[in-house]
Amino acid sequence: MRPSTTRPARGSVGHPAAVTAVALLAFLIVALGPSSARALPYPDLSGDEWYIEALQALSDEGVVNGRADGTFGPYDPISRAEFSAMLAGLLDLAPGASHPFTDFPTGSWYEPAVAALFQAGLANGTSPTAFAPEATLSRQQAASLLMRALEYRHNAQPIEGLDLTLEAEDVDAWLQRFADRHLIAEVHRASVANAHRLQIVSGRTDGLFYPLEDVTRSQSVGVLYAALHKTPVALAEPPAPTPSYLSYPDAALGSQGAHVLWLEQRLTELTYRPGPVDGVFDHRTHQAVIAFQKWEGLNRDGVVKRQVWAELQAATRPSPTSGGAGVWIEVNLTKQVFLYVQNGTVTRTLPTSTGRSFTYRSTPYTVQRKPIADGPRYRALYLNPGNVLAIHGYPSVPVYPASDGCIRLPKWDMDDLRANDPHAPMIPDGTKVYIR
Repeated sequence: MRPSTTRPARGSVGHPAAVTAVALLAFLIVALGPSSARALPYPDLSGDEWYIEALQALSDEGVVNGRADGTFGPYDPISRAEFSAMLAGLLDLAPGASHPFTDFPTGSWYEPAVAALFQAGLANGTSPTAFAPEATLSRQQAASLLMRALEYRHNAQPIEGLDLTLEAEDVDAWLQRFADRHLIAEVHRASVANAHRLQIVSGRTDGLFYPLEDVTRSQSVGVLYAALHKTPVALAEPPAPTPSYLSYPDAALGSQGAHVLWLEQRLTELTYRPGPVDGVFDHRTHQAVIAFQKWEGLNRDGVVKRQVWAELQAATRPSPTSGGAGVWIEVNLTKQVFLYVQNGTVTRTLPTSTGRSFTYRSTPYTVQRKPIADGPRYRALYLNPGNVLAIHGYPSVPVYPASDGCIRLPKWDMDDLRANDPHAPMIPDGTKVYIR
């Protein structure tokens, strides 16, 4: 977005199925016909995209720019910082100088926009002192931000014929289009309903809204254009009722679609490492689901049904049992999960299989590399004392203790953990490993 040329590019959703799903099942319904305006200089756009008119308009206003490498990254998730910069730019807010947030450096490119939104009462943090600028923005959060911004502008500069009033008793009627309306958080329901009434947001063609799905950069451009560049036009009547789903369709190995894309986004956010976020339920997604089920005390079958969907909605990141600075590992024997902890925060939660009849010591082990062939112990990291036990990859990682004592991980997780070993090992020698 405007200052994003100073930031490194995010990874994009690269799988064709995900690209097609996101492009065709748009976040909003806006009349964006073919544009005769100048082509934008983004090599990753064809010029025929559904959002191209919106992108051109917001680019002309100086609200949107490309990435540092010249691309636009339409399918990348938008960050809270990026969305804040766009929103403040469209509202023409003066740069702010005061805010309570301590989780980003003073002078960050997005600080004036965040401060301006905070001072205007349009944006809050994830806590009284944290804004989480690099966190993604969900669809329901975006709807609430847009409605607050639209009301702010309308109060300052009333728009003739625009009525933003939606009575509480009408909220349910305007949410009838969305089969997953019961999964929209209470605090966001009125905003989603009103944004739908004003034709700013819509669900997917499958009749679902996916309230916790990440908003992409292209979707952000579209909804901001619809809400704050154009004048919203209200629908005359609420939509026809759609049968309500209390959860999304079941998902298992081989499943594909928007619900799998959201599943992978949510697992990633919760530190469960499903691999590429591409809308395809592959073996990495399967193991990430199992890790989630293990931690939450659910049936460990790797299948996502109603109970798992509900738990995903409400779940928080796993927490370590120890605190402090630096890196350490905790292996939970009861849950059979492996926690990679950085400065007291879990950043990776992986499925593991420990010793089936092995007694581990109560004091922590320490990592010690050994210059020997891995054999079946794939990319092993040995543990003192004795250098007999190891953390290693293995072809089979059952949901129960199955090893002779070692800590098994899926081989791809071991690759991830040791990818930077020659330069900056994620698990250096001497790292403490708590097994309990």
